[in-house]
Amino acid sequence: MSINTHWSRLALAAALAIGGASQASAQSIAAVTNPTNFTFVAGRPVLPGMVTPLFANAANRRFIVTFSAECAVNAPAGNNGAWTDVDIQVRNAANVVVAVLQPTVGPNGAFCSSNGTAGFDGWSSNSVTAVGGVGLPAGVYRIVVTAGLNAGATGGWYGERALVVSR
Repeated sequence: MSINTHWSRLALAAALAIGGASQASAQSIAAVTNPTNFTFVAGRPVLPGMVTPLFANAANRRFIVTFSAECAVNAPAGNNGAWTDVDIQVRNAANVVVAVLQPTVGPNGAFCSSNGTAGFDGWSSNSVTAVGGVGLPAGVYRIVVTAGLNAGATGGWYGERALVVSR
């Protein structure tokens, strides 16, 4: 092989490597925000404003969901182990839950916790990110966030919420 052929192949390999090393970027496909305060004392309510518009998704196409909120937990004085959890649900066009995204499945993932004093105080801003779409058939979906009380919590408070779905 001539030196010119060798250099030509090296140049081609370098060009392909540079061209193939493009930066990945996320595309927002649905987003909602709600600046109002919301409190609850029982059940598993849908957090107001935390329902995205419907979006189309191909079979097994991955999407990323991020939920952020300012929050506080009310619990009796001395209880610093109470918490509120969130579930990030994927619902179909008929509003039926088809998946709950990890790591938010069930009550074990604390989103916000009490601080040992009675009343809503000790506010914090928290966020959770989940991956969805894998295992779902092609369809039209929306994301919904619900919240629950755990371990003696007597109230949950959520303010300044945002929900973003991206690819």
